[in-house]
Amino acid sequence: MSVRVRPRWALVVLLTASAVLVSWTGAAQAAAGLVWQSDFTGSGFTAFKSTPWNNVGAAAPVLVTSTVNAPAKAARFTVPGGGTRSEIEPNVVNFTEGSDYYFGDSFTLPATFPVNETSWQVITQWKNADNGSPPVELKIGHGNVILDGGYGYPSGPAGSKYWTQTLAPATTAQQTTVVLHIHFSSNPTLGSIDAWVGGTQVLTNYHPVSGTLYPTAKKTKASATQAKAQRNALAKTPQPKDTPKEPAASTDTVVTASTTSSQYNYWKMGMYRDSTLTSTATYDIESTRLATTYAAAAG
Repeated sequence: MSVRVRPRWALVVLLTASAVLVSWTGAAQAAAGLVWQSDFTGSGFTAFKSTPWNNVGAAAPVLVTSTVNAPAKAARFTVPGGGTRSEIEPNVVNFTEGSDYYFGDSFTLPATFPVNETSWQVITQWKNADNGSPPVELKIGHGNVILDGGYGYPSGPAGSKYWTQTLAPATTAQQTTVVLHIHFSSNPTLGSIDAWVGGTQVLTNYHPVSGTLYPTAKKTKASATQAKAQRNALAKTPQPKDTPKEPAASTDTVVTASTTSSQYNYWKMGMYRDSTLTSTATYDIESTRLATTYAAAAG
């Protein structure tokens, strides 16, 4: 005996099957582009390198139950007033000339987070191999999520290649997801950044004046004449506010930047802030992802 399927029910079955297929296809496409993820719930901090030197004036991060996605785990970072850093480094590749990746960062700032500090509070950075502030960093301050970099460009005057872009207001007591697409290059015409906050693109094909990598550089002792000229140049260069002023090029050193080779960047996350701040900053990272597609980085 044959069974007749009513057209309406057949349509429901077809639409349900299509929805399942689309959902599975989307998940498969996202997974296909995923290179690395933090997985605090499943593996704690085992997906990260052991870098105890990244805790200065602050304790190492701890695992807590997520305030926005319980019972999943999150990494909690706390830097008290006077402290400098509590950071971790994903166990991933270094980023070299021509590398192209998407980075996803889902985090929650509690209601007590000092979002309006006027000095620097870095939550993620793509640090250069040499000394100095990184080519690219993500910060919270002035009530905003801010992307900037370039202060530590190896050849001076210090600060002459600093750049900054405000991405979005900093929100508290709810999760924020930032995705950055970075093409790494010391050539500013090639190095580029796209940014999304909460799924909305807020920066498109931006080319930092300092590039997204720094060039390698040769350093030699400056003559008295060279040192004086460099001090004069530095004095005439407007110094950017609210950015980590780690040592850049010394005026007693002549730095010759390469036109053919670049340093590498490595990824750090957590909290790195001005030690002159008196407030305490605590926040949670729920998930971070390294991917080759936006969908995989967005999670």
